[in-house]
Amino acid sequence: MKLKHKLFRIKEIARKKIASFKNDFLFFKKLYFGKKSTFSTQVLDSSSKPTVLNLNIIDSCNSKCTMCNIWKRDEALEITPEQLKKVLLDDFFSELEHVGVTGGEPTLREDLPDVYQKIIDALPNIKGLSIITNAIIEADVKKRILEVKGVCDSHNVPFSAMISIDGVDKVHDNVRGTKGNFKTAISVYNYLKYELKIPVEFGCTISKINVWDADDLLFYAKQNNMYGRFRVAETINRLYNQDRGKVIRNFDEDETYNLLLFFEKLKHSFEPNDIYRRTYSSIQNILKGGNRLIGCPYHNKGVVLGSKGQLSYCAPKSKEIGNAFEQSPQIIYKEQLEEKRRILKENCKNCIHDYHAPITQHEVELQQNEIFFNKYLKIEQLNKIVSIARLVKKIPKSNSLKRIFIMGWYGTETVGDKAILAGIIDYYKSEFKGEVEFVIGSIYPFITKRTCYELSINATVVSTKTFELLAYSKSSDVIVMGGGPLMDINELFIPLLGFKVAKAYGNKTVVFGCGIGPLKSKKFEKAVKNILQYSDEIKLRDQISIEIAKSYGITKHIEYFGDPAKKYLLTIKDNLVVEKENIITCYLRDWTFEYFNGTKNEFLVKKSRFEEGLASLIKKQANDKNVKRIEFHHMHNFVIGNDDRDFSRYFIQKYFNNDERVVFNKKLSTVNSISESMKKSSLNICMRFHSVLFAHTLETNFIAIDYTLGGKIYNYLLDHECLSKLWKVEDIIKNNNNQKHDLQDL
Repeated sequence: MKLKHKLFRIKEIARKKIASFKNDFLFFKKLYFGKKSTFSTQVLDSSSKPTVLNLNIIDSCNSKCTMCNIWKRDEALEITPEQLKKVLLDDFFSELEHVGVTGGEPTLREDLPDVYQKIIDALPNIKGLSIITNAIIEADVKKRILEVKGVCDSHNVPFSAMISIDGVDKVHDNVRGTKGNFKTAISVYNYLKYELKIPVEFGCTISKINVWDADDLLFYAKQNNMYGRFRVAETINRLYNQDRGKVIRNFDEDETYNLLLFFEKLKHSFEPNDIYRRTYSSIQNILKGGNRLIGCPYHNKGVVLGSKGQLSYCAPKSKEIGNAFEQSPQIIYKEQLEEKRRILKENCKNCIHDYHAPITQHEVELQQNEIFFNKYLKIEQLNKIVSIARLVKKIPKSNSLKRIFIMGWYGTETVGDKAILAGIIDYYKSEFKGEVEFVIGSIYPFITKRTCYELSINATVVSTKTFELLAYSKSSDVIVMGGGPLMDINELFIPLLGFKVAKAYGNKTVVFGCGIGPLKSKKFEKAVKNILQYSDEIKLRDQISIEIAKSYGITKHIEYFGDPAKKYLLTIKDNLVVEKENIITCYLRDWTFEYFNGTKNEFLVKKSRFEEGLASLIKKQANDKNVKRIEFHHMHNFVIGNDDRDFSRYFIQKYFNNDERVVFNKKLSTVNSISESMKKSSLNICMRFHSVLFAHTLETNFIAIDYTLGGKIYNYLLDHECLSKLWKVEDIIKNNNNQKHDLQDL
């Protein structure tokens, strides 16, 4: 019986594996050969009723927003509470679940509590009510919302609020055209959250006016335990802003790219709700030139009612389709469906407005694709990857050109990684005398496309999160792991799987300019050993990495090549003509746990002491040199790997508050901008590894902060015989303690 049971279990396991393989094979066929779904819409049929109502209760406003013209109107006529009740009693509204009260500025209405009362009277089964306010007249807003809350509480109807906040301090006041509005908005937000204890969030609308300031608001929100949502300004019929094209969706290349970075940061570090993360992905897709990904409740379940009874299919793009005072809303809705069809055809695909809806079929397919790729693109699939790669078609190429497939951590690149890429490109252009085509594998292709744009690199950028990794690994002449550390990160699957496939197809593999470590995990250490074993050429950036590779049993020749970024910087160095200034420039980063040997608690204590000492060091250098500015520049602008601009915000706020010498550069960083900022400075205080490399290669005066605790920064300075520039973490802490003692003695 035991043997029979064992055989049954073996058969069952085999059956499940075969079924799983068949399902994956069918999915693979569908993925590559099936019909692709796209953005789709659904017309509300004549028998449906809306569940969401956007209620514009007033057509005037007391702010002077740069992206809206409603404040220019002086409309005395507005729907009365009784008229509103009569309209809402129409059977057309009988299935409403939520009513959002907007304007204009709804709190300008003294009868606002009665408006809510009449909504509830007409819709006794309503599931939620909300309001959006600019919070300009603080006392009135608090009073009105307190009264509205009382009405809703008495009927057990959930009530929530959104406060419009478009930036910090003067930025918000400038966008809203009202001095002191930021202060009143924060006061109202805190009043609603902590005193009235109602669900409240802020809403930030991003236009050309505040596109560089959204990160500041996000940082402020995190610091002050505030939650909110961000949207891109859209032309909206209800706001009469069709003539505001100079500030609405009129972003240049830098502004668009910064927004792509920003919305990725929101998804990774701020927004917990999947529906809003999907909205942010959709906004990114439109900014990149694609279509809207998410659906919209106004396709089939929403309607807009204006302050004079006018009906619209949606706020952004719909014409007024009739007046609910004059005719049944149901009849209006049925008779004007041609307008709905026009909107769906002309506007919906490109509408960036942040209406949220259940997941679409297209989004479901995108998610399924991601799950499928994640199943096979991981270190654990090393032994199966060649079999999987056989299913992937080769990518045709010109016989006269050598194809170089460069992979690595591209798609998360720092300024240093950009210079590495440029150095590798220059190397292979020279080797093949220009008869070469480049393909770059990227984790986030929009990042690498921007890098190519900055450096004038002509290359095809593909995703290493898809089977494009396998397709180009089997279809390229040379496959390159391009710079950066081989360290403890899951993305080691990229060079590992790519190299394994490349070797199966007889293609050349090169580790180019990499360092090794830090490596704490046996799993990742084994992956690095395999990468080195699969390499035909190994060019490492420092002697210590060569010693580590040899300790892994690698007996083939290993070339000490140095960092490709250095080679590139030497080619542009003489073209950098800037005037020297008496300033200190800082290139700092957040010190993270992977570079520390010890417990998390020990690390946090040391990190705090280190940051205090670092601030003290910067101030002492600035005072000794009597500099006119302390500038903070940034080697990295992306949330993956930590946006250095966020660390600077924190560091300046904590240690340099009200220091008038401090200048914070919130704009994008490029190889040229960083190089120029270093050349003009009298002292560069460098923490990111490549800031040290840049400062040394460009022959500037610099200090190197070794947050790697004897790792890559120490190795670089050792190889280049300039350890005198090194400041260890312990030295910085000790120096700060000595300064404190000296002050006490005084």
